[in-house]
This record gives sequence, structure tokens and C-alpha cells, in this order.
Amino acid sequence: MKSSKKSLPENPERAQQTQAPFFAIITNPYAGKNMRSAQRSRQLARLIGRHGCVRESRNLDQLQSILSELAAHQAPYIVCDGGDGTIHWVLNTYLDILGNIPDEELEKKLPVIVPTNGGTIDFLARKVKASGGTFGIVRKLHELADHGTLPAPVVLRSFIAEGNYTAEHLGKRYRKIAFSGAIAGFAQKFFNKYYENPRPSLATVVEVITKTLVSATLRRSGLAGFLPQDVVGYASDIFDPVRLELVIDGKPVALREFNVLNVGSTAIEIKYLIRLFNPADQTGKLHLHAGYLELQEVIANLPNLITGNRYTGKRLIETTCSSLQIKALANEELNPCFDGELFTGIETMQIRLGPHVRFLGIRGD
Repeated sequence: MKSSKKSLPENPERAQQTQAPFFAIITNPYAGKNMRSAQRSRQLARLIGRHGCVRESRNLDQLQSILSELAAHQAPYIVCDGGDGTIHWVLNTYLDILGNIPDEELEKKLPVIVPTNGGTIDFLARKVKASGGTFGIVRKLHELADHGTLPAPVVLRSFIAEGNYTAEHLGKRYRKIAFSGAIAGFAQKFFNKYYENPRPSLATVVEVITKTLVSATLRRSGLAGFLPQDVVGYASDIFDPVRLELVIDGKPVALREFNVLNVGSTAIEIKYLIRLFNPADQTGKLHLHAGYLELQEVIANLPNLITGNRYTGKRLIETTCSSLQIKALANEELNPCFDGELFTGIETMQIRLGPHVRFLGIRGD
């Protein structure tokens, strides 16, 4: 299928001062839901009309090329035809293109992101009150642009995570921008289980939590030998700790074994069920859970997971901060989940408050 392309204005950012705003729509025609519509790009091009263009990205190399073009033309709005993962890769590819510049410059140069509520979790779309799916949102963008009634962007605080991969990964350097991170422990391993389902949903969230707690309980009971191994072994590694060193705002933490290490720069909600990082919005800082929870403490904290209240635990640190330093100890590695995207083989990580990112939340339904 050929890309549906329209030439960008010489400078869309300057053009929007006197004309309707210009929207660059990035779509992957081979993404799961998109494969159902062979004419998707052409449909989107028709819907956005004179107010934008459509670019097809089948892989990260193509995304790099597309975003380099958009960055060169200072495209003011990027519509992400997908979910949180699409937004993550768009922002991080843009970050690579812009290079290592101060956060103040990043805030000015990053485009306004338009989520389309097309993923499996969509906490970013929900956060900025986007709804209706890609076609409905693009149709609404055209209408708003025609009438000059585009709403003001919503600003969300990000964080920057940077460091090195393990020696097995040649110690390569990385830098990522994100809004939530399950760095290590059972929350990080929850996402591994969640994405085993090819079409994860709210029911998958409930299923994974239920199976994990039942499996962990049975492992400690005298019934383990009489039950199917796939039931008993489901949570075989979820509560196993990761050995690492943690420094919070320059102060070392004495604990070395962690089965909880989560950080967020903005409050999030997962499938209307799980609420995390509320203090990040209240304080403007990173919100951190770090430590070790026993099984009974995990169960006792389930209501707090649903309500967004503070966690409790004898060996748990819950605090707000401006920076973290994390180092996996010998024979260990970090396999974090940033905004729903899984990464493996990281040895060191420094996390700090990052730039504010602008989002346009559109109700297309």
C-alpha cells in the first residue's frame, strides 16, 4: 500500500500563526488493529484534508526518517495512531533526533502530541481526556481546525532515564523519556504476564492479579504437590527480589533486595482499576515505591492500588524525590517497563525529572 503523503508547509509552526494548525499523523499499517483496514492511511488523509498529512511507519528506522523530516519542518502537532507505546516511541525517537539539549529547549522543540486512544492501556490518552479512536479524533481535529476552536494543550511532566546496558549488551548507553516506570519487582513482572495475552484488556489485568495471588498462596501451602504445575508455578518468579543499589536524592538506601521499584512523574490510571503516583501531580516531583513486600503485605495493599492511597509495608519506602540512581548488583539486571514498553539487560539507571510535554486531548466520539 502506498503512503498517503501531502507536502509539509515550509514551516508549519509559522504557518499556524496565520492559518489553521497542521497535523502530522503517524500510522503503522501493520499494527494489529490497523491491518483490518487496507485503506487506513488514505482514509486518514481524507479525514484530515488540508489540515495535515499522513506518514506510514513500519519500523523504527522509518519512524526515525519520518520524524527527522517533521523536526526539520518544525511540525507543531503529531497525531499518534496507536496507544501509549506509539507515543513512547515517537517521543523517544524525537529525543534522539534533537540530541542532548537542555530540558528547557526540549520543551520548546518537542511537538504537541495528540493521543488516539488506540492501545491496550492508554493511560496517557485517558489522562488528557482523549477518546473515540483515531478516525473520530482526526475527524474532530479537522472540524476544530476549520472553526479555529482548537483547545489548549494539557501539560504533563516527564522523567528522563539514562545509563548503561550490561556487559552482555556491550555496555551501550541509553536515554529515554517516560511518564511511568515499573523498574523492578512484581509490577514489572506483571507487565510480562499481561502482554502474554495477544489482546490484553481490563479482564487481563484482573486475571493476572488473581492468578498471581492464588499461585503465590498455593506455593506456600501444603497443597502445592497435588495441583497442576501451571497453576502453582504461575507466580514462580514474580515475588523473587532483584539485588540492586538505590540512591534517592543523593542518599543511599541500606536495603539491597527489592521486589518493588516503581516511579512516576504523573498520576496514572490503568484500565479504570489501578491508580498510581497521585503525589507526583500534587508535588511536581517523582513519586517512588521502593522496597520489599511480603505476600500478605501485597494483599493488604490491594485496596490502595485501586484507590491510589499510600502503600504500607515494613520494608517499603514511599516518597517523592527529584532523582534516583540505580545499579544492578552482580549477576543481576534491570528489565524495566516504561509506559507499557518492555526493555531488558540494563545495569545502571539515573532517573530525574524531565521536560514538560504538551498533549492535545480530543474527544472524537
